[in-house]
Amino acid sequence: MLTGILYALLLIGGFVLVFAILDKKGVLKKYNLELNGPLLMWKTERGKKTIDRIAKKKRFWEMYGNVGIVILIVCMIFILGLVVWSAYLASRIPAEQAPSPRLIIGIPGVNPLIPVWYGILGLAIAIIVHEFAHGILARVGDIKVKTLGLIFLVVPLGAFVEPDEEEMEKMPRLKRDRLYSVGPTTNVILALVCVLLFTSVFMGAVTPREEGVIVSGIVADSPAHRAGLSWGEQILEIDGQRITDIDDFRTVDLEPGTWVNVRSLREKDESTTEIYSGVVVTAVTSDYPAYEAGLEAGDVIYSLDDVVIRNVDQFQSILEDTSAGDDITVVYHRWEDEEYVNHTTTVTLADKYEGFKEHYPGQERDRYKGKGYMGIGTGYMGVNVWDVEMIPRMMSSPFAGSTSLGDYITSGLFFISFPFQGLSPLPSEVTALYEVNGMMNALPSSTFWILANSLYWIFWLNLMVGLFNALPMVPLDGGFVFKDGLRSLVEKLGYKNKKSEKVVDRLVTVLALTIFAMILWQLIGPYF
Repeated sequence: MLTGILYALLLIGGFVLVFAILDKKGVLKKYNLELNGPLLMWKTERGKKTIDRIAKKKRFWEMYGNVGIVILIVCMIFILGLVVWSAYLASRIPAEQAPSPRLIIGIPGVNPLIPVWYGILGLAIAIIVHEFAHGILARVGDIKVKTLGLIFLVVPLGAFVEPDEEEMEKMPRLKRDRLYSVGPTTNVILALVCVLLFTSVFMGAVTPREEGVIVSGIVADSPAHRAGLSWGEQILEIDGQRITDIDDFRTVDLEPGTWVNVRSLREKDESTTEIYSGVVVTAVTSDYPAYEAGLEAGDVIYSLDDVVIRNVDQFQSILEDTSAGDDITVVYHRWEDEEYVNHTTTVTLADKYEGFKEHYPGQERDRYKGKGYMGIGTGYMGVNVWDVEMIPRMMSSPFAGSTSLGDYITSGLFFISFPFQGLSPLPSEVTALYEVNGMMNALPSSTFWILANSLYWIFWLNLMVGLFNALPMVPLDGGFVFKDGLRSLVEKLGYKNKKSEKVVDRLVTVLALTIFAMILWQLIGPYF
């Protein structure tokens, strides 16, 4: 990973150095090129006639701009609320869960979640539609478009439209706000179109080849890890017990500490693997009972208070009948010297409500109060799984079952979080477990998934560009609209002079710095 980053930095550095030398020698001007920081801008007047032609339907674009102002305000409120909420949570999550600075930077190849080619495609389209929308509204408002062009940083990153800034300042406020709003609005609308195509046309045509569960995570040094089970593998059967869904997996009825045969699919190849059975500790929370009692990730739990634990549901059911402060005896097996060794420890349980409140804010429930809590995660054989039907279901019907505004927001955020879960783009070992039906079956499998992934990333990056530009911070579009709105409010209160203008500028600056500080706090807050 570090080697890749180094190569990328060297490539960018070499790109900037070469064009900086050419700029000094006057070569770039001959080809209408301009170096602006590390970005190479190619300027041209081609395309201006196209924008003029599109902008002739002024009435339509004025109405579109009015709708855009409303959409921008809604997006502004949403993204500002999300930033505030994220900043609030930042100081309540453990330092090891703090987001990497690379996750804040939405550049393909730098941000590890954004695949390079899908990222370049989505970002380029997002920037092009954003800038051309500004250009169209500029012409609708009779503002001169000086140049159009492309932006490069080794590869093309997008496009830009350069309106005459002096004329923009003299525009009536409503026309200017339409111009600013239309960029983020067009990004959001394109994102909605892409997500409708992705969910209904593409993912609506996908069904599993076989029933079962898919491995979504494997704990290091767990039985599954030692046996070579891999991410994306589909578990079909455990020691003769057919696994059709997550309930089957959670309630598998086998003696812990025995070796069992697991039949699975890896892509389309079926295999049988011998794995040590039992409920495995998948995570241990520092300074909580299990941690203090010496339990570690990878340990296989054999019994709680002499009750043999055969599956995850039984483990949770026993803990549900305990109270904070209870002492329970835990017998577990740990891999030592090439074999599993029996150990016994006593765990004094904490309060489940307080544990969730500290480490999973927002997920604590009143029914947790007073319940026993060890501070561990568990998974059978050391794996976490998805129902094989869950992936196409949550991708084709992301809001299924939502009944309240909170449900819709939660479902929407989950849909956006697919890259964080390794679900976009879907790797070949996962897509091989599904078949495409209906008219989409006419496409080769590889083409189908390339188009589906492209649609998702065009949606994702357009939404991110639209929401980010809706933030009320100058020089973002939302910042200029917010500034105009604040200026209008001040004038309605009877203040219209240079002093009030300075007050507006200072308030806008303070808000921008506050938002920037909240974004920064998401990176450093967990360490305080």
